[in-house]
Amino acid sequence: MRYDDRLTTVLKGRLPEGNAAAMQWRQVADLLAQKPGRLVNDDVQSGLTRLRDLHERVGESERLSAVTALDGRLRSAPLLVYLCADNDVICDAALEAADLPDEIWADVIPQLSSRAQTLLSGRKDLGVLARQALQMDAPANSEPTEPLTLVKEDEFTETNDNSVMEPTEESSQISTLVAKIADYQKNRANDVSTPLSPERDHRSYFVEAIDAINFETDDSGTIIWAEGPPKGAIVGVTIAEPTFDDGPGPDAYGAAAFRQRMPLENARMRLCGAPIVAGDWRMSAIPYFGEETGRFKGYRGVMRRPNAAEDAGHNDLDVERREQLQQLIHELRTPLNAIIGFSEIIEQQLFGPASFEYRTLSRNIVDEAQRLLTGFEDLDIAAKIDAGQVASQSGLTEPDWLLDRLSQRLQSLTESKSVELHISKAEPVRSFALDSESVERIFARLLSAAIIACENGEELNGNLRTRIGSQPVNHFSLSRPSRIKGISEEELLDPSHGIEGDAGDAPLLGLGFSLRLVRNLAKSANGMLTISDDKIGLTLPAAATSEIGVRETELE
Repeated sequence: MRYDDRLTTVLKGRLPEGNAAAMQWRQVADLLAQKPGRLVNDDVQSGLTRLRDLHERVGESERLSAVTALDGRLRSAPLLVYLCADNDVICDAALEAADLPDEIWADVIPQLSSRAQTLLSGRKDLGVLARQALQMDAPANSEPTEPLTLVKEDEFTETNDNSVMEPTEESSQISTLVAKIADYQKNRANDVSTPLSPERDHRSYFVEAIDAINFETDDSGTIIWAEGPPKGAIVGVTIAEPTFDDGPGPDAYGAAAFRQRMPLENARMRLCGAPIVAGDWRMSAIPYFGEETGRFKGYRGVMRRPNAAEDAGHNDLDVERREQLQQLIHELRTPLNAIIGFSEIIEQQLFGPASFEYRTLSRNIVDEAQRLLTGFEDLDIAAKIDAGQVASQSGLTEPDWLLDRLSQRLQSLTESKSVELHISKAEPVRSFALDSESVERIFARLLSAAIIACENGEELNGNLRTRIGSQPVNHFSLSRPSRIKGISEEELLDPSHGIEGDAGDAPLLGLGFSLRLVRNLAKSANGMLTISDDKIGLTLPAAATSEIGVRETELE
């Protein structure tokens, strides 16, 4: 069991001033908004109290910027009610940013002002329960909810405890608000639901049956037409940028295919907002071009709900585990970096002379810690790829720059294994149509795994050339290391597959994991990794415009 104490950490100490106050207001609002299910009521009350205490120290423009940044991620009912008690500008932004389940909306609506309810009635993504809550008066047996007021700076006092505030009427009101909403949600399952009218029941049944959406985008990737759900639920969503956090958008493969104007086949797509479209989809689409000009005009395609096999492994539990893994990796990096720093101090004798034995031991510690960090980074990247959070950015990477970087990066590894790596270019070679960080990451991991799979003193030969066509690509072929010859592609890509021999030479997570990571990285960049009997091939997009001569010259 792990405890998320980020909010507690942020709330420690005295109230900040100036820019620090605005930063803390944004941090607290962000923590409360995104993961309300992980915060107990006391934490929610403490967070809301801190927002109230910072109210006079944070300007309206800064609060508005923080709330606007929560667009589609405000999932905390108490925080929404609190923000709606602010001025009209903040209230409007909070309602726009809110993304609550239908039953939570039904609990929240009675707590809002009449102006907020009127504004909320214009949203087209509210469910049946929320619409009913907007149309009906508050229950006769409930106490009227007083509007939440935001206290001024001189209306509270600080104690000597640096962080504990004296109880005030507003603190009690926040506590009551949090408890009331929690009680609504806890007891809703025991309440008798308001029966739906035949007309509404029929409409709900029809909406749930929608399992396909035909759509069309403009040249920027923004959906401009849709057939299936109400147009307001999907028009305006883009397929050009990969989704991050819980927002709408495609996976990295879909976004990369859009940049290259390539057909999409079963790319993952997430939609948010209206219950009729919210959730995961699979998207297939093709680009279309103007008949007269031949210019790219957008995509036309269809989205469908994933079947049981495609949806397996991507449920809420997997998302939770992936987030826990990424946070664990982040927490492990800090002590490892500290260990590396102190070991380098001893090795370089920065604090005084050290014996040769101590310096050698420190060097070994640095090497092992760096190996662990590389393994953690690979795990982090693999988790992000699985979540669709890794996307190669558009750009250009020169082959000469790449080879120089790889030569510097792999020098110590080739020397320790006594491996000779020769890479030739069939000139001219076009630039890679990817950012330099993505290209270097893919090549470095492939070549590192290949070098480790070599016998001491072995020679590796690679060749890089541009293949011209409607979609030009740069193809890199590498000779198979001797220790993995005769092994099938399926076995090589098995994450559990390792290399026989010294365990210290092998990749931390196994050769199979490293090759599979390279393959997924290449796929996210709209490329591919292929393995034949004697070659390993890597294909990545090349620049679309370049002067290519007929004659090729091999340069090493």
